[in-house]
Amino acid sequence: MKRSDCPITCTLDLLGDKWTLIILRDAIFSGYTTYGQFQSSTEKIATNILAARLQKLVEEGIFTKATDENNKRKIHYNITPKGATLKEVLLTVGLWGSEHIEGTIDMAAKIKAVQNK
Repeated sequence: MKRSDCPITCTLDLLGDKWTLIILRDAIFSGYTTYGQFQSSTEKIATNILAARLQKLVEEGIFTKATDENNKRKIHYNITPKGATLKEVLLTVGLWGSEHIEGTIDMAAKIKAVQNK
């Protein structure tokens, strides 16, 4: 149930915690799809939080959940077209951070390097 009809409030309710954005970052920019890959992120997300966030992202249609064809015990969380549209949001947040938070990587240079490949 929504607590507001404000699109900013609704978006923050879905994506506004740091772990969800890190999971999305890893899926979009690093191509992570498995629980183990997300767990290996340098931010060290707790297993219970990771499981809950992945489930929420599946329920909201941002990820799909599929069993690996070669290993039935391995699950892949694949970004959907709906989820992929969040790339621009993450880029904008990253660019803002690299410009305004001292000691962060130069996101603009990283983006250019990826685009030139």
